Amino acid sequence: GNLYWWVSLREDNMYLVFARKYRPQTLDEVIGQDIVTQTIKNAIEQNRLYHSILFYGTMGTGKTSLARIIAKSLNCEKGPTVEPCGKCEHCRAISEGKSVDVIEIDGASNRRIDDARNIIESIKYVPFSARYKIFIIDEVHMLTEEAFNALLKTIEEPPDYVKFIFATTNIEKVPQTILSRCQIFKLNKISPQKIYEKLKKILETENINMQDEGIKLISQIAQGSFRVAENYLDRVVAYKNDNITAKDVSDVLGVADFGLIDDFVDSLVSFNADLTFEKLNYLFERNLKVETFVELLLEKLLTLSIDLELKAAFINIFYDAFLQIKYKVDDAVTLKVATQKALSLKNLTKIEEIIKLTYSLDLDKKIQTHIQSVEGITQGKLDNINTIETNNVSLQNITNETDRLEKFVIDLFDAEIIAKR
Repeated sequence: GNLYWWVSLREDNMYLVFARKYRPQTLDEVIGQDIVTQTIKNAIEQNRLYHSILFYGTMGTGKTSLARIIAKSLNCEKGPTVEPCGKCEHCRAISEGKSVDVIEIDGASNRRIDDARNIIESIKYVPFSARYKIFIIDEVHMLTEEAFNALLKTIEEPPDYVKFIFATTNIEKVPQTILSRCQIFKLNKISPQKIYEKLKKILETENINMQDEGIKLISQIAQGSFRVAENYLDRVVAYKNDNITAKDVSDVLGVADFGLIDDFVDSLVSFNADLTFEKLNYLFERNLKVETFVELLLEKLLTLSIDLELKAAFINIFYDAFLQIKYKVDDAVTLKVATQKALSLKNLTKIEEIIKLTYSLDLDKKIQTHIQSVEGITQGKLDNINTIETNNVSLQNITNETDRLEKFVIDLFDAEIIAKR
């Protein structure tokens, strides 16, 4: 009795990270995956849920959470239901990862053919107490080819009481023979706005005050992963548990805040080289993440209201720098070079002006050539006229020669110049 009391007290006093404490428990609590959750709701309500489901997407988008919610929806004492109670024995056991009928398997550490055979063997036995025996295999793409082949028949025709739910961040590595036997759902990256709204609710629940710019900064740098955002929030709250500013977030996470981004862009657009490099030096001195800075910079540049050609040039330069940093090129040098290139755009000439100038110069050249030709022809004709006068040729012949000359000039200028007598 004393031991049970001590264990219970210890569990009650243990700190739960935000990612676990605020893990979604129902389909309605899953954020940013509306189409997927609605499809699953309809399938459960109509008893049309596929026997093998595969979720794929980047980390922290809700793959494992959705798998557990489906398991609870199917095995809840009030189920199958789209709103599991969360209070019955099965719901609580699944939430705590203790259900004997919901088996969670890490594909990275259970990837061999022997592990696949263990799954096949356990399928022979009906659920211990729940309605379904559910296998949740995370990072399923890590299984060996032999393990996949061993599971093919079982995944295609499992017993009625068995469901498979797979999750992966790399669907390209899952064999087509497996994919063809699954109902596939893609989980999209979660928008910064959705992450912001959820983080704001968590802070309100925890009674923690954080500057709005700080919440937005975490939402932006989480790269569409809510779990990453929650982990960032945990780190910031551990540093300062109330009245948290955007600067606190910037210092703890080592990322530039929006103020630095705005100042850098303002100095860049005004081509103030000294001020622009002053902001860069601030970035380097504080050892802030250059890759994140460039990523936020690109987001800012995309929203700028400046000359379209200049905006496109800025984006091209810094996007190229972002790719180089991704490929592990020295980030500080890359950013300095990109900034110098961007500042050199001060003397950028619009392509329309270049084309106009080139056309104008070309036209001037053509006109000069035409004038020289006409002058030569005219001089030649005048010589002929003098010869005709000397030889007492009639005035009518001279008039005819002049008419032919005028016609020649008109033809030469493509009828754009009308010669007058």
